[in-house]
Amino acid sequence: MNPNSATVRSSDICAILSVSDQSTFRWLSDPYPTFVWSSCDPRGRTYALPEIVARLRARRARGLHSDDLSALVAHDTEVRTQHGDDGLWLDGDAVNRSEAFYASLRGEEIERARAVTKAIRGAAVGAGLSGINRLAQITIIHPGFVRFILSGETDELPVTDAGWHSFAKPLWAVNPSEQYEAA
Repeated sequence: MNPNSATVRSSDICAILSVSDQSTFRWLSDPYPTFVWSSCDPRGRTYALPEIVARLRARRARGLHSDDLSALVAHDTEVRTQHGDDGLWLDGDAVNRSEAFYASLRGEEIERARAVTKAIRGAAVGAGLSGINRLAQITIIHPGFVRFILSGETDELPVTDAGWHSFAKPLWAVNPSEQYEAA
């Protein structure tokens, strides 16, 4: 996972959702979702928003929606803005992470995820890229698209077909398909 897309600590979850650290531990442990270990203050595990959403919706009795979800998305956006990274690298486990995230989506979120995959597929075909289905699948865990899928905010999305093409090419190059990696 791109360390810059890991923006949510368990302490952030406690503060945002007004829950105890025991609740957060119960929701996140056994096994822990993909995380980045931070050795700087505050130390500990830092998670990407798609992992948090999938895990909390699966394990939290109240799920994760409305104000709680909006607060986590706002926190993620603020931290990513401070990092200043484009978040293009999604890591080698991007397929499994994107499957878990997609399975956690509800209602309009599914429609927005489908819109993203359709747009990236079209851009990838137009750019002559290979591995289009995998690229479309993993695109939904890109931090800007996660924000759009969960909140409907469009300000991090590419604009026009040329913008989608310009986004698809570097995303494809930074996240090569398994066939390319094995060669």
